Amino acid sequence: MRIIRWDLLTSEESTKFLDTILDKSSGSAITIGGFDGPHIGHDRLFDSVLEASRHMGLVPGIVTFNRSPGAEKRPDEYPGDVSTLNLRLSRFAEKGFKFAVLIDFSGDFGKMTGSVFFDILVKTVHMRYVAVGPDFRCGHRLDTGVAEISALSRIEGFRFDSIRQVEFEGLRISSSAVRASIQQADFTLAERLLGHPFLLDFTVPEWSVSDFGYEADIRSFTQILPRRGTYDVVLHVDSGKPVSAVTDISDDIVLVRPNPGQALPNTSRITAIRFGLS
Repeated sequence: MRIIRWDLLTSEESTKFLDTILDKSSGSAITIGGFDGPHIGHDRLFDSVLEASRHMGLVPGIVTFNRSPGAEKRPDEYPGDVSTLNLRLSRFAEKGFKFAVLIDFSGDFGKMTGSVFFDILVKTVHMRYVAVGPDFRCGHRLDTGVAEISALSRIEGFRFDSIRQVEFEGLRISSSAVRASIQQADFTLAERLLGHPFLLDFTVPEWSVSDFGYEADIRSFTQILPRRGTYDVVLHVDSGKPVSAVTDISDDIVLVRPNPGQALPNTSRITAIRFGLS
């Protein structure tokens, strides 16, 4: 999957890049959102884009943020990411998306109106189809929602779908619901909402070796963590079989230690920690 930075979207290099991606197609089909921890509610959006791309001869792409805008706007209140950018991009690629436009949320981007935002997408990635959720809003002071996008679609000449929300056993599926299940260490529910086990990206924090295993300062994690406690986990490695281990989460550190009689892989080989032994 190709990655394009929003602030370089109109550069000559990106234009050539896009021409290569969109070669022999009539444009792109996209969805837009934070997608902090892609879950089964997002899958309906993704499936709509992928289906439209097949039927309309378009290239499927995602427009998303490097990190949730909530982390930038309200850092003191933000509980943490469900997933890191690396894990999200891997998920998008697995689904079949061919490119992702990454936005680094800033004051300047936040001042952009929704109509300007969509106009840029039409002119740069040649957006011909877009799907968003019914509560989607964007632009300065959230000036653009479903009604405004529908009107823009007629002016700009793209097809627009608003995809209804998904519920699971009466619970509205959202990133907030996923976060709550992880914080409560309900990994079974988290997996049902996500559509895959909850993964902690091992490559983000800086790990040190102790007599007990590998330790990292809890403040170095950008992802949300389960409540303090001890958990059986599986370590994903870059080659070979996953390795079972134990993770202790305290007020200060996250410790990864081996099961009795076993050894931990070298830190350079570990990519993720999987909670929930399904």
